[in-house]
Amino acid sequence: MKRNAKTLGFLPRAALYDYIQRDGILGAKTDDNKLVAYLLYAAYPDYFRIAHLCVLDGFRSKGIARCLIQELRARATTQTVIRLRCRRDYPAHELWPKLGFSALDETPGRSSDRLPLTLWCLTLASDDQLDLFRTTASNDALDVIIDAHVFFSLDEPDNDNTIPSKALLSDFLVDSLNLWITNELFNEIVRKDDDQQRARSRKRAYDFSRVESPQDFVDSFKATLTKILPSNTPSQRSDIRQLANAAASDVSTFVTRDTVLLKKSKEIFEITNLQLLSPTQLIISLHGISERPSYTADRVSGLDLSWRRLGSDDLAAFQISPFLNYGERQGSLRARLESLLARPDDFFCELLWAADSIVAIRVYSCSVNKVMTVSLARVAGSADRSLFGRFLIADTVTKAVKLNLNMVTFNETSLTSSLTQHLIEMGFIRCGLAYVRFCLSYCLSRSKTMEVISALGPECVDHCAGLSNVILGRTCSPLCVEDTDEGYFLIPIRPGFAMSLVDVNQAADDLFGGDTNVLLRWDNVYYRHKTHHHVLKPPARLLWYVSSPRREIVAVSHLDTVEIDTPKALFRKFRRSGILRWEDLFKMCEGNPSKEIMALGFSHTFPFHAPISLETLTSVFKEDRVNLVLQSPLKLTLTTFKRIFELGFAEG
Repeated sequence: MKRNAKTLGFLPRAALYDYIQRDGILGAKTDDNKLVAYLLYAAYPDYFRIAHLCVLDGFRSKGIARCLIQELRARATTQTVIRLRCRRDYPAHELWPKLGFSALDETPGRSSDRLPLTLWCLTLASDDQLDLFRTTASNDALDVIIDAHVFFSLDEPDNDNTIPSKALLSDFLVDSLNLWITNELFNEIVRKDDDQQRARSRKRAYDFSRVESPQDFVDSFKATLTKILPSNTPSQRSDIRQLANAAASDVSTFVTRDTVLLKKSKEIFEITNLQLLSPTQLIISLHGISERPSYTADRVSGLDLSWRRLGSDDLAAFQISPFLNYGERQGSLRARLESLLARPDDFFCELLWAADSIVAIRVYSCSVNKVMTVSLARVAGSADRSLFGRFLIADTVTKAVKLNLNMVTFNETSLTSSLTQHLIEMGFIRCGLAYVRFCLSYCLSRSKTMEVISALGPECVDHCAGLSNVILGRTCSPLCVEDTDEGYFLIPIRPGFAMSLVDVNQAADDLFGGDTNVLLRWDNVYYRHKTHHHVLKPPARLLWYVSSPRREIVAVSHLDTVEIDTPKALFRKFRRSGILRWEDLFKMCEGNPSKEIMALGFSHTFPFHAPISLETLTSVFKEDRVNLVLQSPLKLTLTTFKRIFELGFAEG
């Protein structure tokens, strides 16, 4: 006592005798009867208070202090906790968490400089208390324990790293999630150097429910976890104690941002039966349960190509490296992705699967003013990157039209670098740090179109004002700009050809789907016999009528070019487009390779919200007093085209 009076403080001899008389002292001796440590304590009906715990130099770090604490625990009758106060600047400040104590409070000391005294507590939970704890856990909501990484994120500024943790407090999780902490969190708090931060964090911690765990179980799990987890720093040792406390409780889910722990989640589960999840994994797992239909695959073509909303299992196995831009760090992109995933009510994150590979990612949100904002768009590096990149853009615009939205915005910072040129080629306008495209599924006058553009994207007005009606229609496709000097045609097409060229709904429903190398293209070619070629001239709009047994109009396109030539010349020019092989073209020219055929080059294809049946089509033509001929391209009036167009894009 005298040798360590500087940290133990002054204790009058009479007070020491009083502890002895009340059996309030434990000693540790060597085999030769040398006293090397002692524990001085006071016993009260409901707790023990430690006055001194001192181990002689040369005998420290040998587990003697732990033995003395264990002996004190064994003496408990009605006591439920061991308490003590210790100055933050004393060496013993680092000892108490190792012995299972938690720093639950802090008060100014009595010294002249008022250095804070930390209140350390070790719970001696009885079976009755644990039973009481079990009744407080909810059967209606998922109980999870959050670790210090998550807890401290709640007070940090919003950024990609902290948003997932803060999202655990979202309104949509109130009824489905109960957040708990362990007492070890207070030891993480007490290690913070800033007095105000410690006070603020401790106040927040008291707002959470705390699990109570049998100390024997905690010690057992701690010993096992130490064998598989690093324990070189105070923070690492605290991680182990947090996990041990969680494993010894009735809560079976532990939420952490610690990547080291998450990588060891399988081993930890096998040892403790404790499931480790990141905040984002937990959120999208719960969201997937409550919004299951939105996680159903959205097929593009057959069984091998589909968009799927990213789920919890996908995130755990997701390889981020194929989607990195040059010089970009994996951690930055993953943090960005998870910050968006953590808000599933606001952002839709979809993966494009080709067979068993993820080839593209897009994350988008839709606003009340009918704008789709793409916050992340990436295409995996591969030989088909350009094809999938253009499809990602085209399909996103198509989805916006399907949702009756009027504008799509891609944030520049979110893109795979190769997408930039594709966006410009497909009608997007550079506006600041974004690429903007209008997608108006209406028939409008030019002046009305400019009004809509002005309301949605005023910074694009000058650019659009200088465009001709034809180019304006393409820039805002599928828009039909009235009084535009272009033709309108109904083009019959067989179902087998339509499935790969224009009928995306049929491609999605078919077991095998269409030819994806054709289906994914923004621009394409359709070969026909040379009929009506004098009438078919670009610029023009095409309505695609799928013949028997479908017998319905399924989509609208822009006609870009009409080429008349021999099959060999056309095949050489358009061999990357269209679905026909040389054998098909040879058959089309009836075995005469010098006989000319026709190739229609088209783009900006948009499926109708609902196909227009032959019955409806017949009615429209009858009312417009037009003869309906479905064997070859049929020229339409603007009036008839508008009626069909508006029926096709009518809001359900």
